[in-house]
Amino acid sequence: MDFNFNEEQQMVYDSTKKFFEKETSGTLLRELMEDDKGYSPEVWKKMAELGWMGLLFKEEYGGFEGSFLDFALILEGMGKSAMPSPFLSTVILTGLIIQDNGSEELKKEYLPKIAEGECISTLAFLGRKGLYSKSELELEAKQVNGGYRISGAASFVPYAHVADNILCAAKTTDSEGVTLFILDGKAAGIETINLHSISGKGVDCLVNFKDVQATPAQIVGEAGKGWEYIEAQWPKVAVALSCECVGGMDRVMEMTLNHVNERIQFGKPLSALQVVQHMCVDMAMKLETSRHTAHYAAWQVNEGLDCTKEAAIAKSWCGEAFKVVTKIGHQLTGGIGFSEEFDLFLYTRNAKKLELLFGDGSFQRAIVADNIGL
Repeated sequence: MDFNFNEEQQMVYDSTKKFFEKETSGTLLRELMEDDKGYSPEVWKKMAELGWMGLLFKEEYGGFEGSFLDFALILEGMGKSAMPSPFLSTVILTGLIIQDNGSEELKKEYLPKIAEGECISTLAFLGRKGLYSKSELELEAKQVNGGYRISGAASFVPYAHVADNILCAAKTTDSEGVTLFILDGKAAGIETINLHSISGKGVDCLVNFKDVQATPAQIVGEAGKGWEYIEAQWPKVAVALSCECVGGMDRVMEMTLNHVNERIQFGKPLSALQVVQHMCVDMAMKLETSRHTAHYAAWQVNEGLDCTKEAAIAKSWCGEAFKVVTKIGHQLTGGIGFSEEFDLFLYTRNAKKLELLFGDGSFQRAIVADNIGL
């Protein structure tokens, strides 16, 4: 692949960068960490007006049938701004699953709303242990009078408290496997509890389901195949998160270079010290190798190639590299870098979150091992 941006991709990257520079600030990010909503409805609306929510959807469902590479660049810009939003959960975790597997009726009902930014969606499938495993699912759907009653709990569900729709994965008693149901986020029997996590007060939720009613028409795809549908999106999610890591590393390096060039110590800037230069080079190496790894995996997704291994490599490398880059940033910025007045701590939080989200390095390396026959 050609790692250089073409003219259209450069425009996407530049416009995304300008958008977040204009619409986000350290002050806003600090406010959102304490906000129960966990995102900015105003910024969300403007993102929708730019067409980002519908980029990957087909035109017949209100989308633009755009490139996954363009989508990856948007995620990179989002990572650089550290802007929290339900973008990933709405577009990939629910939207693409519905587009790839849902009935025509479900596609026409939900995808245009997502593309227009009129609804927020999320995926509920993690158990209390937070393990990404089919065996850890705690939701169960029992068949009753031609319909279903869903009970149990799902943990770490992003933006469930503000979601218009929740796609939930439940073990079904009438089929061997997991079935996906698309539910109204405010349906009777659904209780959401905000979890105060590293992401802030308004991002992750515990969702309790108590005899929530669902009909066969609300099943996405075939009954019993829900886990396979989730796994099919795993590479796209891993690549998207890897691109967020790249954007975050890019911003951390900018902040760090600005500091070491401006900070005068013993009559000269810190950047004049060889050891500081070496540490900055280490940051640059982590950033550039991560960018190439993430972009290569994004290109494979865009080309429709099997990239399970490459996506896992990207997520493993980028997630751990982001954490290392923020660590070096703290070392070079000293005391100011450890204060909440300096924006670096926002990226340190993001680095830890993105490292763990949808599988840490050990989890991803196990996927790589399976794919090379180990």
